[in-house]
Amino acid sequence: MIVTKDLDGLVGRLNTGGADFRGEISEAGAGRARLLEDPSGNLIELFEFKT
Repeated sequence: MIVTKDLDGLVGRLNTGGADFRGEISEAGAGRARLLEDPSGNLIELFEFKT
């Protein structure tokens, strides 16, 4: 998991760089998240806590 204070900005920068994502941004009780797939196929959760 990678925690960020600006999920939209991070996703935008990674998307511009050609990153592969799984699904869309999801919202849950503690915050928002999106799954990123690394070059080896491992999933990394990008997470932003609610403020």
